[in-house]
Amino acid sequence: MWGIECLLLIPFIIHFGKLEKSGKWIFYFLICSVFFAGGSKLIAQIWGNNLWFYNTMYYVAFVILSCYFREVIKYKTVRNVIVGLLFPVLAFIILDYVKLEGPNAFNSYSISVETFILMIYCTIFFWQLLRDEDLVRRSVFINSLPDFWYNSGIFVYHCGFFLFSLVYNIVNYGEKAVKGSTRLTLAVTFGTAIIQLMLLFIGISKAKKIRS
Repeated sequence: MWGIECLLLIPFIIHFGKLEKSGKWIFYFLICSVFFAGGSKLIAQIWGNNLWFYNTMYYVAFVILSCYFREVIKYKTVRNVIVGLLFPVLAFIILDYVKLEGPNAFNSYSISVETFILMIYCTIFFWQLLRDEDLVRRSVFINSLPDFWYNSGIFVYHCGFFLFSLVYNIVNYGEKAVKGSTRLTLAVTFGTAIIQLMLLFIGISKAKKIRS
């Protein structure tokens, strides 16, 4: 996965000057993902417990994607909500890490909340595209838009990751722990992550055609 993300950075770097603001936020998201993957693995090898780094980086990714959705979503109320949720979400992350689940557990509460919020943003953007009269008037197909593919990738991955984050502690460490569940949940997450990267690549391909 880490290698694929690094490879995907190449077309974004080459065509960075041609990207719209929304595409640049996707580029920042990829950089965050690469740094997160490498950093969390390194910290786990050195100190063992990398959960604090995991929570921090996932919030950074949440902020970056929130900025992306604020860029592409046109509804003023939703744009204001996106900004307004950043600090309450951060407060809940700190509460979960310090008190609810603690620093030595996967913080499924806060990460599930972040993931679910991003899924809502994705759905709102899909709804916006379907009702965009300007696109209809200009005879623009939504699958020709880079942001359609970016959003599709984000949505697919977070749907799979939501399942992972929501049930991880229950199926792996709870009283009803399921044998082999770790491999299953990781397989779902990695599978959706690969699909996400493929859709992001299609998105950057569409951006190159529009700007060429």
